[in-house]
Amino acid sequence: MVTEQQFEVLFRGQFAALCNFAYSVVKDTDQAHDIVQQAFVNLWERRDEIEIIDNLPAYLRRSIVNVAINHIQKHKRVRLEDEYTQAQLDSASAADRSDYLQGEVEEAIRRAVEQLPEKSQLVFSLSRFQGMSNKEIADNLNISIKAVEKHIGKSLKELRVSLAPYLKIFAIFSLSEVGLTLAKLFL
Repeated sequence: MVTEQQFEVLFRGQFAALCNFAYSVVKDTDQAHDIVQQAFVNLWERRDEIEIIDNLPAYLRRSIVNVAINHIQKHKRVRLEDEYTQAQLDSASAADRSDYLQGEVEEAIRRAVEQLPEKSQLVFSLSRFQGMSNKEIADNLNISIKAVEKHIGKSLKELRVSLAPYLKIFAIFSLSEVGLTLAKLFL
């Protein structure tokens, strides 16, 4: 059993050295002090059970290692939980922004295509939205392949001007739905 006087002598005589020992484990002064204080609290709470009065400093060092390990595991778990929660929030936020931008980009594309001359609008829509080849478009519209290429080229040139603000963000969202929508349009 540890008496109050033994406890006080041990605390005053060993606190600084034990803080240095704890610091060597956790590499943080404040945490080291907290760990040593917790080890002393544990000793005080178990003072009636402890029979190793001869080697209390060794008992405290072992206690500090145990408290430090628990402290590290707890903080690691909390940090991982925080990182996971932040990743979930970031993912949800990015998805919301991406969905919003996707709708905005699709609307801008629709408006820009509607501004094209009627024949260019038809040729471009068949090419980019219906997936028809230049030959198929030429055959369906009874025009030459060169005329199809001319309409598509002219449409792309006008759309690049109309959609310039969205093309700047294309690089940022190149792997998202927004980027894929723009890529399909211009590639």
